[in-house]
Amino acid sequence: MDFDFSDEQKMLTDSAARYVRERCDLDSRRKAAKTPDGFSRQHWAHFAQQGWQALTLPEAHGGLGLDMVDMAILMEELGRGLVAEPLVDSTILCGELLVSSRNEAVASELLPLLASGDALLALAHRENDGRCEYDTQVTARAKPVEQGWILNGSKHQVFYGNAATHLVVSAEISGEMGYNLFVLDVTSPGITMDVYPLIDGTRAADIHFSEVAVPPSAQIHSAGSAAKAMDSAVNNAIVALSAAALGSMEAVMAMTADYLKTREQYGQPLAKFQALKHRMAEMLVETEQARAMLFCALAALQGSDMQERRHAVSGLKVLMAQAGLFVAGQGIQLHGGIGVTEEYAVGHHYKALMVFEKRFGDSDFHLARRAQLLT
Repeated sequence: MDFDFSDEQKMLTDSAARYVRERCDLDSRRKAAKTPDGFSRQHWAHFAQQGWQALTLPEAHGGLGLDMVDMAILMEELGRGLVAEPLVDSTILCGELLVSSRNEAVASELLPLLASGDALLALAHRENDGRCEYDTQVTARAKPVEQGWILNGSKHQVFYGNAATHLVVSAEISGEMGYNLFVLDVTSPGITMDVYPLIDGTRAADIHFSEVAVPPSAQIHSAGSAAKAMDSAVNNAIVALSAAALGSMEAVMAMTADYLKTREQYGQPLAKFQALKHRMAEMLVETEQARAMLFCALAALQGSDMQERRHAVSGLKVLMAQAGLFVAGQGIQLHGGIGVTEEYAVGHHYKALMVFEKRFGDSDFHLARRAQLLT
């Protein structure tokens, strides 16, 4: 694996860093968290102008055709700025499910809209009894009728479901084994939502489907391909979110180091105290270990061994989550009381990392998954 950035990747890093530095201050993030969407539509439009929604989508459908390494580079910079826009959920997670579909008509219609930011997709897969997207029993049912299916069921904790234009919904077709995936317009009759805020200010929704008419053209994956496509898409989403978590850790490190250099106690800066230097050193070690694990997972994604991908992604999720909570937690401790105030960014990074730890399976789930893959 080549660790040196290409000229194009350096440009991507510089443009994302500049965007975060100039536009993504904490005040704007707090204001966006109070909106119904829980994120900034203005940022979303600017992302489209930068081509970030199109980054990993195929060139044939209006994308740039880049890979997960480029997306990780982008997400690391956006993570520094607590960017909460649904880039991963819409483009990586749902976008890949569309790209891997054999339904060329739906892909040709939605992928250009996804690339331009005009469409926003959310995954409605997890159900009330499900532990995560990897481990959920699909009880939503699609009953065959003359013109497609009639869908009934509920989905739990659909991230950004309230802001989506379309939903990628999993459901079992009566009489078949395994679930299928369908794309539905959120305005379809029979779809209702219960929307609620999460600890980091973003939104999720419990979505209910009652006698929703699903045309044949809405099916993007049958029971034979849906589970494999879902596994691949969620793996990529975890890697992208892990890169954002790494950027969040780096931001906490930087602001904590600055605070220790300027805050004085007993006539000298806090940075002079050896015990606090040790804490900063431990934070650095955790951050660099997490970075190495991210590189490992990115290398695994470029390979063809599915078991190796799962093994690397679960390892990444565990290490990044634990390291992130440690680094952000230490950042709060080193700041003292100011670290937990609404007006200071360190506490917001901790909340974002708490959400990351729970998404797509928590640490306990991925430890068990990784152990199972070793047997």
